[in-house]
Amino acid sequence: MSKTTKGLLSILVPVIVWGISFVSTEYLLGIMEPMSIGAIRFTIATLILYIMMKVKKEPLKVNRKDRPLFILAGAIGIAVYFFFENTGIKYISASPASLIVAAIPIFTLIFESLVFKRRFSKIDILAVIISLVGVILIVDLSEGLSLQSDAMIGYLMMIGAVAAWVIYSLASKPLFERYSYLTIVFYQFLYSVPFFIPFLFFEKNNWSAIGAVEVGHLVFLAIFASVLGFYYYAVAMDLLGVTESSIFINFIPIVTIAFSFFYLGQWVGVKELIGGILIMLSVTLTTIEDRKTKKHNPLDIQ
Repeated sequence: MSKTTKGLLSILVPVIVWGISFVSTEYLLGIMEPMSIGAIRFTIATLILYIMMKVKKEPLKVNRKDRPLFILAGAIGIAVYFFFENTGIKYISASPASLIVAAIPIFTLIFESLVFKRRFSKIDILAVIISLVGVILIVDLSEGLSLQSDAMIGYLMMIGAVAAWVIYSLASKPLFERYSYLTIVFYQFLYSVPFFIPFLFFEKNNWSAIGAVEVGHLVFLAIFASVLGFYYYAVAMDLLGVTESSIFINFIPIVTIAFSFFYLGQWVGVKELIGGILIMLSVTLTTIEDRKTKKHNPLDIQ
């Protein structure tokens, strides 16, 4: 199996579980506050990763010089990201929130061009534009967007989440040279938890309303969306590159809408279907371009 194929298979995991996580988070926000959800989610995930580290006998020490990168990725890329994302979903529904997340490739492209002086082909830029058009067709933008509206607050929160995710991606990149995927994700989660915990004492949660369904959503967010999602996204970033991996984030709205249909009974129309086709077309363009040129991504970790 080629490196590209492994990367493509790896990126499918976070795309699917993160697409579903938008709906799970929206459901939990009915009784819990944004950072409380994050605190429980990443505390459980960190404990699971610790057990995995012990079982696989991974070293539990990291170079002191690398700690700032782990802290940056954990604090900004995880804690701050989920503050913005979870709060954003309080004000707008899961589908519009996923639209903003789909802007990650644009922001990543800009940051990489500024920080790493990366050159992008016309096909790459065209693919990103097509994918964004596809997402716009999928998501309902009929909500009001005045400065006083909940929708505007939600969108601004999601833009903050996008910026935090770009920082996470770029902070994670140098770590691939020195650590395993498991070690990277474990320490990023570990350093994120202290930034979540204090909110448990200030947010008002309806703990008595938490039942089997709510526990199921929390377990899904901790194990699938956190442990498996972040692990395989780290694998994909290593094998495909930061920007190439972020382009696949455009698939998240498709998964979110599909899950909303089966879980909530929401109908998917022709416009949404066309949008999904455009997104898949954009990813196909980048894949064909990569194979055609047979040129390794200059930002991939060797």
